[in-house]
Amino acid sequence: MRESESLKFTVPISSELHFLAKQFRLSHRNSKKAKQVYFNTLAVSAVNFYLRCMGVKTSWSASLSCNPVIQTMMDVADLEIIGLGKLECRPVLSDEKVVYIPPEVWSDRIGYVAVQFDQSLREATLLGFSKTAQNGEILINQLRSLEEFILQLSEIPQKVKQPIHLSQWLTNIVDAGWQTVESLLTQQSELAFRFRSPEQILAENSENSPINVQKATLLDLGGQSESKPIALVVGLIPLSEQEINIIVKVCPVNGQNYLPEELELMVLDDLGISVMQATARNTKSIQLNFSSEFGERFSIKMTLGDVNFTEVFLV
Repeated sequence: MRESESLKFTVPISSELHFLAKQFRLSHRNSKKAKQVYFNTLAVSAVNFYLRCMGVKTSWSASLSCNPVIQTMMDVADLEIIGLGKLECRPVLSDEKVVYIPPEVWSDRIGYVAVQFDQSLREATLLGFSKTAQNGEILINQLRSLEEFILQLSEIPQKVKQPIHLSQWLTNIVDAGWQTVESLLTQQSELAFRFRSPEQILAENSENSPINVQKATLLDLGGQSESKPIALVVGLIPLSEQEINIIVKVCPVNGQNYLPEELELMVLDDLGISVMQATARNTKSIQLNFSSEFGERFSIKMTLGDVNFTEVFLV
């Protein structure tokens, strides 16, 4: 990576990032949509790399651009900045002078970053940012510097993170950033094999009652430029009108056979006290099972080095 005198930021586009973009692209049969998703994915990954280098916490898994269903319906390249909101990362080809902003992302964005690719698609340069969509077009020569962008982030009030309502999953109301395991398996064919046996075991351990609902989200617990993507899966098995069994599972993705070493998975009670935990050491997956009553809160926390992720759930 290198920083120019105009405060642009250039990063290499690794083969791993191209692989991820290809996986998303293969989810779409329409060639125009597939190409759009490919470039959007590369743009988001470049901005994600930059923000991690700047110490800004992001969650790509909570972004609409990570959802193949949303990709089909919208031209979206958003990246969730934890506690602040969604940043739109718009791809720009090497000969273009204008950043096109599709109507579906004119609102609900804290800003827009232009990402320009070289002709070989081996490098991406963050050209600058704009606070607004400006009626769908932003002239590249009118972009503000990345330095201003980082300063702007420090001035945005922190959002209060709302809990994930698990009881709503039972009525097919699912929170943004979560998807069916089948949808995730479409993206991650390697993961499909790993879920067959655990699902059978879960059914046996619950007196042959099937998992009523199972949703998944993709996370990246890598620090700085390092990418360590994993899948977090939460399954629900109602036991009665008051109680429900909850299954929490983490698995490697992107062709990885094992979870990152020293990845720690914890279940916290409503006071933030760890009540269950496990650590990956040459581990293919981690699974924690427990029961909860409707109306109770708990959290799932994962840590890997100095990177951590916490999600709050309301049963």
